[in-house]
Amino acid sequence: MKDSKFYIVSFGDSDKYSVPFDGSKEEFEHSSEFKHIKDAVYDYVKSKFPEAKFEDLLAPKVEVPTERDEVYSVLDADTLGKLKHDAARQVEVKMGDTSLNSDAPYSNI
Repeated sequence: MKDSKFYIVSFGDSDKYSVPFDGSKEEFEHSSEFKHIKDAVYDYVKSKFPEAKFEDLLAPKVEVPTERDEVYSVLDADTLGKLKHDAARQVEVKMGDTSLNSDAPYSNI
């Protein structure tokens, strides 16, 4: 991918994936391709946890790669499935932590 332009995308603490795109970072962030990725991740998480407020937890991050960056997997149908699963897992863990923390004042720890 050295000759083609790409950006590194992650959601919250997810793995990072490379997405080929010929254009600036701002153009990519406003592209239909990025919107499709974001919608796919958010829709999947919403289907698993309809009551969760996860937009801040799963804020997408777009990075411009540097020469020192490692090589990341290309975001395709298979890796998008893994990304959606990872995002849902982050929300599940956060919801569990919130539940545990809300009970802490009443526990006998």
